Amino acid sequence: MSRQAPFLLSPLLLLLYFPSCLVTLHCHPVQPACPSNCSGNGSCHDGKCICENGFSGDDCSIEPCPNKCQKRGKCVNGKCVCEAGYTGKDCSVVLCPSNCRNRGQCVNGKCVCDAGFTGLSCEESSCPGNCNNKGHCVRGQCICNPGFKGPNCMIATCLIDCGEHGQCKEGLCVCQEGFWGDNCRQN
Repeated sequence: MSRQAPFLLSPLLLLLYFPSCLVTLHCHPVQPACPSNCSGNGSCHDGKCICENGFSGDDCSIEPCPNKCQKRGKCVNGKCVCEAGYTGKDCSVVLCPSNCRNRGQCVNGKCVCDAGFTGLSCEESSCPGNCNNKGHCVRGQCICNPGFKGPNCMIATCLIDCGEHGQCKEGLCVCQEGFWGDNCRQN
């Protein structure tokens, strides 16, 4: 039976392969390092970062996006890239159409138009008193229905000519003394 000599490592080889052996003779293999020491957002295991909740990336440096971008955008390197129609750090702000054309304020995604403007994006000029429902607004001016006139269609007019012996008052012909009829021509 042959005897083998016990395998002995030289101290230099021990230090080269197991640097932790320098102080003690209990040698342990050195753990591989993690990139950027996991950026302080995770723990290192066998050379790989195990990231804390929300953080990601090989070195746990990518921060989570706030409120998961409200499901209205994508998280890119810890920042929300919002879908069209949304803005804000977490895509929670609803944008207004055409930014209200700078003629109003955006409140919860709807335009509150400045005086003189109307429409979903404040694109139309408004008319005084909305023409009092006696006409329609075209480019900021009232086009009055028959029987009405004035800048806001408040003045009633007579649908017939009152003639030379009558005067239209509040939509009716008022005849001079001694004349009568729809157009004040009878005496």
